[in-house]
Amino acid sequence: MRSDYPEILTLQQAAELLQVSERTIQRMVKRGKMPGSQIGGQWRFDREQVKALVRGEWAPEPKPLTQSELIEKESRKLGVDRPETLIELQRQARKRLEQERDD
Repeated sequence: MRSDYPEILTLQQAAELLQVSERTIQRMVKRGKMPGSQIGGQWRFDREQVKALVRGEWAPEPKPLTQSELIEKESRKLGVDRPETLIELQRQARKRLEQERDD
């Protein structure tokens, strides 16, 4: 492995470093399997993150859930068939909490 790579790599340099094609790098980034940024239409990669990927030390940050995804997830966890039921249960729970605070 070359030791003279710059801190920020081009697509070609990242492909050389990992010994794969540029297209493979692009697919990996698109699938969230590799960190990378597109700046002005050109891909750039942090050399240390690429090296961490090779060592198995890089993991993608989990994508935050949207509100609807969170409701669906909680519905499944609670065994609720319809997300609307969970929303109604949540509304009722909030109402009870407000009443308890007022008492």
